[in-house]
Amino acid sequence: MRHSLPPLRLLTTFETVLRTGGVQNAATELNVTQPAVSQALRALEDHLGASLLDRRKRPATLTDAGHVLFRAVSKGLDEIGQAVQQIRLMGAVDEDLVTIACTICTGTYWLMPRLAAFYSEHPHLTVRVATSPSVPRFSPETDLLIRYGHGQWDDGRSELLFKERIVPVCSPKLLEEIGSDDFSRATLLDVERPDECWPQWQDYLHMAGHRGTHCPVRTFDNYVQATQAAIAGMGIMLGWVSNSEDLLRDGRLVEYRDTPLIPEDAFFVVAPLDRRSKLSARLLADHLHNRAAEPRS
Repeated sequence: MRHSLPPLRLLTTFETVLRTGGVQNAATELNVTQPAVSQALRALEDHLGASLLDRRKRPATLTDAGHVLFRAVSKGLDEIGQAVQQIRLMGAVDEDLVTIACTICTGTYWLMPRLAAFYSEHPHLTVRVATSPSVPRFSPETDLLIRYGHGQWDDGRSELLFKERIVPVCSPKLLEEIGSDDFSRATLLDVERPDECWPQWQDYLHMAGHRGTHCPVRTFDNYVQATQAAIAGMGIMLGWVSNSEDLLRDGRLVEYRDTPLIPEDAFFVVAPLDRRSKLSARLLADHLHNRAAEPRS
């Protein structure tokens, strides 16, 4: 049925004539000549095979066919106008919304504490945090990633956020019970590795010279679970300082051994290559860089 529709230009001209009260007013609004308007009306009637205006009367009035078409065109143009306005509002909302993806632990322990200051500086913006247990990847709505690794990825532009420092941590009570630096008495809390580049206990023990140490291990799906287990005194966790620093500062965790593992990889803020960067995303990225540059207490 749609292939038989007249050109939209003819329909809008017809609607404008009826809405503004005449050919002259319609010509002014449409910025065309009066003959052009009259010609468009004739072309529309020829397309439909019916008269829309009774020109025997002055001023011309709508025929029955004209009434049917005017109701339909007016309703259709109103709905199109509402849709356009809604789309524009959606675009405005999207510009004020920034979606950032990261792992569960980074979102919980590093990112969230730094968003309060961002909101105080930019109260009109909204940050949506999308977390996953594995390496974060871009989806159509993602504006930024916080990703750990080498920084040379083919799906985005990477900027160094911070280097990592990894130390064993545990609850203060557990430290009192088993003593420091004695891994033979410890239960190690491990996390399923989301990516091969993520250091784990064997990497730390090898670096620290504990190659012959055989400790019981409890493995968790994600870093948040392991952290809660460490706070509860269930064992020693390999603590990424970026995620553990607030807990260390509050005394809920303590360093079990102060020899750090400094991995070659680091954390990066990554922006997508396939679309422009929104102002809100740039503001958030700048804020995170500034926060990451602050000295750790």
